Amino acid sequence: MAAKIGHLKLFGYALTFVLRHRFEKKKEVKMPEMDDDGQFTEELTEEQLEELFDSTYEWREWELGFWYKRYQVVGSRNFHKPKEWNNNLVYEHMLGINLLWCKAWMTIQKGAMILGDK
Repeated sequence: MAAKIGHLKLFGYALTFVLRHRFEKKKEVKMPEMDDDGQFTEELTEEQLEELFDSTYEWREWELGFWYKRYQVVGSRNFHKPKEWNNNLVYEHMLGINLLWCKAWMTIQKGAMILGDK
């Protein structure tokens, strides 16, 4: 997927900005073969299912509006001790806007463990 993503660290907060638009170049997804009953002839991998879902449903619905979500995520303190994760939860906040031709959102975290962070 071709999304514009930006990262910023400011005063101990990790901010992530994402912009998606309806006119992104889509990756061609080969539809799996089906039998006469409408069942797939071979088992699909999780990656194939994700590609198929993203290519057909991402922009199927027309949405308009602002939204807010809050998640509890594992903090970076004592991350190497999985048994302590219940005592180390922090909040991640997401603010977004859906327009007819694009979607944009911002994620705000403080103290969350970000895997793959460089």
